[in-house]
Amino acid sequence: MEPKPTTRSVSHQYFVRAPPDRVYAAFTDPQQLVRWLCDHAEIDLRPGGRYALGWTGGPTHTGTVAALAPGRSVSLRWTWPNVELEGTEFSLATEPKDDGALLRVDHTGFPLDPRWVDLYGGAEWGWTYFAMNLKSVLETGRDLRSPHDG
Repeated sequence: MEPKPTTRSVSHQYFVRAPPDRVYAAFTDPQQLVRWLCDHAEIDLRPGGRYALGWTGGPTHTGTVAALAPGRSVSLRWTWPNVELEGTEFSLATEPKDDGALLRVDHTGFPLDPRWVDLYGGAEWGWTYFAMNLKSVLETGRDLRSPHDG
């Protein structure tokens, strides 16, 4: 009998009509991150480097870079302000696919405990929303975010 899982994960993939190097830059360059994800971004792109992603009037997520494969992927130890949940990791990866790139979005380590259901649901919704916006920005130049979303 297999052990019962103790965590759940958000895991999606998207085809983006853009070269993999543009997709990678979009999730590792602070000037690109603010075009589709957040209002201010800082990231020290090396394992153990610090990052901060913030939204005006909202949270600022801070943490460290867990892993980096230049040109391919980055993984962040993800934290939420004022939330006692340690151990989730958010990863973005890209690889060539047909005339574009495959974008993989994973956020792992959400406890199955009912106290974390809302946080997991928010991550599921949020990463879908932001990944589709990244796709739009790279394919059309259009940022779909609105202050009325949420």
